[in-house]
Amino acid sequence: MELAGIWDCQNRRCNARSARIRIHPGELQAVSAVEFCVIQKGKQMLKEVALTALASIAKSTKKMVNGGTVQFWTCLNFSYKLRNVETTTTICNELVNMCVSKGTQFSANSLLPIRSANPSQIEEALIGVHDQSMARLASMGQNGKQLQLLIIILPDQSGSYGKIKRICDTELGIVSQCCKPANLTRLSKQYFENVALKINVKVGGRNNVLSDAIQRRIPLVSDLPTIIFGADVTHRQPGEDSGPSIAAVVAFVDWPKITKYRGLVSAQHHREEIIQDLYRTTVDPQRGVIHRGMIR
Repeated sequence: MELAGIWDCQNRRCNARSARIRIHPGELQAVSAVEFCVIQKGKQMLKEVALTALASIAKSTKKMVNGGTVQFWTCLNFSYKLRNVETTTTICNELVNMCVSKGTQFSANSLLPIRSANPSQIEEALIGVHDQSMARLASMGQNGKQLQLLIIILPDQSGSYGKIKRICDTELGIVSQCCKPANLTRLSKQYFENVALKINVKVGGRNNVLSDAIQRRIPLVSDLPTIIFGADVTHRQPGEDSGPSIAAVVAFVDWPKITKYRGLVSAQHHREEIIQDLYRTTVDPQRGVIHRGMIR
């Protein structure tokens, strides 16, 4: 592959003077020849810039391994700096387009109109979006469905992220993606690409996978249907005599690709090293034996 680099060392601008370099196929995966301008002097520098530029092009064309699906979504803005409806609409459109370009199946239209809310009324605003989305879905004949993604533009002042995630994750059961307003004002494609990767995983997609897993070349794991668990217990700092220890268990659920994991967290007695809620049974007079715990 030959690439034409056009540069002018004296005037530091482009002209018809050109230098040709050859890049071996092994140095780049799959890109087309590109004509570009370079103001630095030297053929090696030209080659390095070429590889960087073309690698960026190759990266921009990559897609997720498996794209998730977002049919019902909306956006809630808590930033005073981004109160303009056109601005927030543009931001959402850019993000949706990026998600689609990376392979996520994303509806172009939001379930509810994109809106702004007072950052001092975060809980009320989130509950309002949840209730209105459920009512809207019911009116559409989508009973049993719920909002699949809530894009949240955080308040200008920091400190609200934990509260927002707690309400969405533990009280309302809404998948949320928070964005800082300072990162959105630039409309950076790199930032939207990073957010798109996060969204895809949250809505059931898969961003990458080990080639050895696809080709069934991982020793033992690829031979037979296998599940691998990871478990740990986190304790309070030394000197703290009260407060629970936190146990966590994870395991992958997509053999043989082994990239999707489920996780559970449980509180247990202070400084208890053995996971107490790993597996247990209870007897219900009507339902009989009930299997409970983190593994069941």
